Amino acid sequence: MKQKIANRPNWTRILKKRYDQQYINDEVFEGYMSCLYLDQVREPLSVQYADDNVCIVDHGYSWIMLFPRDSHHSVTIMLDSKDQVLQWYFDMTWLTELNDEGVPVIHDLYLDLVQLPNGNHYVLDEEELLEALHEGVINEETYEIAVQEIEVLKQSLEKGDNKYILNTEKYIKLLRKHRSNEDTCT
Repeated sequence: MKQKIANRPNWTRILKKRYDQQYINDEVFEGYMSCLYLDQVREPLSVQYADDNVCIVDHGYSWIMLFPRDSHHSVTIMLDSKDQVLQWYFDMTWLTELNDEGVPVIHDLYLDLVQLPNGNHYVLDEEELLEALHEGVINEETYEIAVQEIEVLKQSLEKGDNKYILNTEKYIKLLRKHRSNEDTCT
């Protein structure tokens, strides 16, 4: 199972970054929120989803990552240099834990869901999930957790009641509040 670390310590595309995190417990969300500020990057990164091409990494971009407690997903809100949402990226997860430095780490269940501001959404990596099941990396129960979790998230997107999307502005305000911190994490 892949692991993803919130502060992206080994991502060579990022030349200069800052990282901040906090634990939130309010009426909407309980869990860790981390902010990754991509101050300087080696080169931009764009992704293609059918007819949608989205640049998700460039100078001055920011990623807000939410790791809800007791859930089988995390969400990354990717913002451009003007804090406009580029996409919401949902990772289906087996587990989220803190590493020795206290940084959130997800155990990725391969399956992902992307929501774009234009309303389009895409399910990604279904073949990776099936391959992991067939190769014995995950069992049937773990497979079903990923499939059920993405289905619940898709329904919330289709109904327009996804709590992360509805509260994105709140998270952007928190990001702006902490962005002024000049500490650089490398």
